[in-house]
Order: sequence, then C-alpha cells, then structure tokens
Amino acid sequence: MKTTFKTTSLIMLVACLVSTNTYAQNGLTDDLSITSSVLQKGLSPSLSLSEYKVYPSLRIEKEETPVTVSSYKTRWDRRYDIDKYYPRRGTSNFVNVYLGLNNWLEDGDLPNSDKLYSLIPINSWYLGVNFDNVTNVLGPLYLDWGIGASLMDYAFENTRVEVIKQPDGIAFQERADITGRKSKINVGYLNVHFVPTISFGRYRDFRVGFGVYGGYRILSNTKMKFDDANGDKQKEKQNDSLHLNSFKYGFRAMVGWDFFDMFFNYDLTEFFDEDVNAPRLTPVTFGIVF
Repeated sequence: MKTTFKTTSLIMLVACLVSTNTYAQNGLTDDLSITSSVLQKGLSPSLSLSEYKVYPSLRIEKEETPVTVSSYKTRWDRRYDIDKYYPRRGTSNFVNVYLGLNNWLEDGDLPNSDKLYSLIPINSWYLGVNFDNVTNVLGPLYLDWGIGASLMDYAFENTRVEVIKQPDGIAFQERADITGRKSKINVGYLNVHFVPTISFGRYRDFRVGFGVYGGYRILSNTKMKFDDANGDKQKEKQNDSLHLNSFKYGFRAMVGWDFFDMFFNYDLTEFFDEDVNAPRLTPVTFGIVF
C-alpha cells in the first residue's frame, strides 16, 4: 500500500511539472505570477496587464505602437479652411465685402475743422464688393487680384454745407437758413487691384501685401437732409459729375491673420479735376475685409 501511494504521488508530481513547463512554453501564466514578475522587474503596477507580453523566458515588456512616417504625417496633416483661402498652388476664387471709412488729405494733412469741406470720418463710409482671386506665384509669394465695385460717402462735418458746381470749379457754402442734419458727396467706382502678398506660417495664416489699385467713376451726387425755417424736414439730391476726376489710382496695403484682413488705400490722384478751381484733396480709406 505504501509503495502504491508513493508511486501515485510521484506520477502526479511529474504530471504537474510537465503541465507547468507546457504553460510556460506557451507564454501563459496566472495573474498572480504576472503581478509578481512585474513587481520584481520594477515596472509600474498601475498599468493594465493586457499591455504586457509574456515570453518563454518570463521577461515582461510593455507593448508599444510603432511610430511610422505615415502616422506622423497624419498627425500634422490637418485640414484648415485657411488653405482654401491661400492655396499651396494654383488660384482660389471668392467674393469679398470691403467695409471702411473715408477721409481726404490736403497738402498731406487732414483739413482743419474750420474748413467747410472737412469730413466726419465715422459717417464717411466705404462699401465695396469684389470678385477676388489669390494665385500662388512661388512659395510664400502670392498675387491678390480682382475686380469689383465700391460706393464711397464723404460726409461733411458741418451739416449745413452745400456743394455748388460752377462753370470753372466747385464752391462750398454754409446755409444759415436751415438746421442741417446731413450733407455729403456720394461717388461710385468700378475697381481693379493687384497686390503682391507674402503669407507666413504653417497654414499660411499671417500675410502682408502691398500693391496698386485703380477705379473708374460710374456715379456721383450730392445729398442734403435738413430742417427748413418752418421746421419741416427736407431732402435735396443733385446728380452731377461735380468736376470729379473720372479715373483714380493709388497704393493699397493689406495685412491679415486667419480670416481677418485690413486694407488701406491711398489715392495718388486728386478728388477733383486738376484743371478746375477746387480744393486739392487726396482721398484715403482704411477698413476691414469680410
């Protein structure tokens, strides 16, 4: 009986050793053995056991996802709308709205308030609609070009000023018999512009440009709104060329970031014809682009 018991025990011991060796060769072990090995190797026990591989030598290593060129490119190859505005190559087309304020210079300075033709800029609006294009020339160099139309208001600071066209020029007079509410000159143009632009940044998100523009006058008039001597509201409008220069041209500067752009126009031509008796006024405009 004792011999049989010893034989049986020996057989069970051999079977357990064989079974343990088979599991070790297949890379399998229980959670307690893995945790013990992790602690012995000094690895972080806070990591999930599924993040480790068990090899036949019982060495435990963290499984890492290899970083490839394609995965690195995907990580940084983001799609931003700014690329549609300033393309990496070719030309993009879009419609822009220009909104700004007008003024004019006399001998390089703003007219004094005591001049009847001095303006109030906050009421002197510039509104333009352009069919614009952006063409990539080389690397960060672009050409911003397009055509459009603009309407420009020149609102006088003195609301009782009347613009009078004379055979040989333009006269400004103040009417004492009214209470002025608004007096201005309106002018409309067809325009073209060519502005070389340099765009910086990974996504072409900062840009500066300097170029030229030109325009042809298509309408002009004067408007006055006032209260007469009896307190009644009146409105007068005169459609006339007003001896205005038919053509204009000048410099344009632009600066932008993302979808925000600002522009500044400086006319090189005078507002009125040079051969008539009128103030020597040079229009300037600044504003934003939508």
